[in-house]
Amino acid sequence: MDYGNNGYIGTWLCGEDGVFAPIPTITLTFSKSYPETLPGLTLTWSTVYDEWASLFRVTAYHSGRAVFSGTMEGTAPQTILEGDIGGYDKLTIEVLKWSTPRRRARIESVFLGIESTYTKKDIIQYSVSMFADPLSAALPKSEITFELDNRDGRFNLDNLKGEGRYLMERQEVNVRYGYKLEGANEWISGGTYYLSQWDAPQNGITATFTARDALELMGDPYTGPSSGTLKEIAEAAFTQSGLSKMSDGTDRWAVSSSLENIQAPEGLDLSRYSVAEVLQYASNAGCCVFYQDRAGKLHIEKLNPALTDYPIDRFVSYEYAEIALSRQLKAVNVNNGQFELAVGLKGETQPISNPLISDEQAPNTAAWAADYLQNRRTLSGNYRADPRLDPLDMVRNQNRFANTTVLITTVRYTWNGAFRGSYEGRGMDNASAYFYYAGDIYSGEV
Repeated sequence: MDYGNNGYIGTWLCGEDGVFAPIPTITLTFSKSYPETLPGLTLTWSTVYDEWASLFRVTAYHSGRAVFSGTMEGTAPQTILEGDIGGYDKLTIEVLKWSTPRRRARIESVFLGIESTYTKKDIIQYSVSMFADPLSAALPKSEITFELDNRDGRFNLDNLKGEGRYLMERQEVNVRYGYKLEGANEWISGGTYYLSQWDAPQNGITATFTARDALELMGDPYTGPSSGTLKEIAEAAFTQSGLSKMSDGTDRWAVSSSLENIQAPEGLDLSRYSVAEVLQYASNAGCCVFYQDRAGKLHIEKLNPALTDYPIDRFVSYEYAEIALSRQLKAVNVNNGQFELAVGLKGETQPISNPLISDEQAPNTAAWAADYLQNRRTLSGNYRADPRLDPLDMVRNQNRFANTTVLITTVRYTWNGAFRGSYEGRGMDNASAYFYYAGDIYSGEV
């Protein structure tokens, strides 16, 4: 029978003095040696019974040789053991004494690192900005910024006992939002980010942190193939990025099968572009959108035309959306004359510059872009923030005279005691063909 993830429960009871004989020992064996320095361990003993190890020892090994050993007293159900642990392939945790007589040793979780929780009293300000381009004409971007109380100097880099010494670029930051419903907390994932920069002014009382999406890790020059299908090129770029696997062991990216049918132009050299740029070009050439979902997975896919279940109406909006009208579209020009699609008799010509658009694919990409751009209305406004809303969601927007289907392109949230949001998107009531161009043959009509 599968009992799920239940942690560890010891076989023996401790004595009246809390001492075990024999000593319960938990061994964690890894498939390889980790040279990176681990700042410590966060051990959660038994929150259910409010018990803990009052004395325990942690030992790290490399090829059978001890490289670290630390003994510590515990005083709460969660204990943080600080220490620089590096070059390990095995860890042992020995429970030497328990807080309550005649009980079994219990461990709910072992976190490799130092886990800190900051509540409302610690968070001074929080903001998130998310953007995705429906034409993949620009890279998607998601960024969070938050300020924490630093009056005690815990994040000061000169504080040798503070938390600032554990900060490093590209640390994973997972965000979630909580609702209290009927006395219980319900959590909504807010996305996965990677720490990019932080600042703890010597004369300030807060420390500011900025974390960005996985594209922050894709600035290296592309070294993969320049020929083949768009799917092969995109997968090579994702592979080069070296993104970690998802928690279920699957790749942290997905590429639409429609890109299997589209060949890159011959004689192309992509080495002067970054990994992120190659992924953007593949998405745009294949009439797909490029974005990161809340689980931290990157997608190159067709956009889903289905409406979300979150309308922006008078119940959630502080104001009616402002509407801006773009200029009329006269034509779409691909790669400075490779192909030009005439749309109207007057207006502006929209250029598309993309080395991955072949002669065969240019009409498709131009028609796909034209169908989107002919929807000239851009709507923006403020609303009572709901963290379910994402860029590329299709929502209904209500004003005094009409209900408009809006493709969200930008979402921003801020919290400084109150949670507020703003959005921007394009009205899509006349864009039926936009959703179906990827991988299909252009019919000659827009």
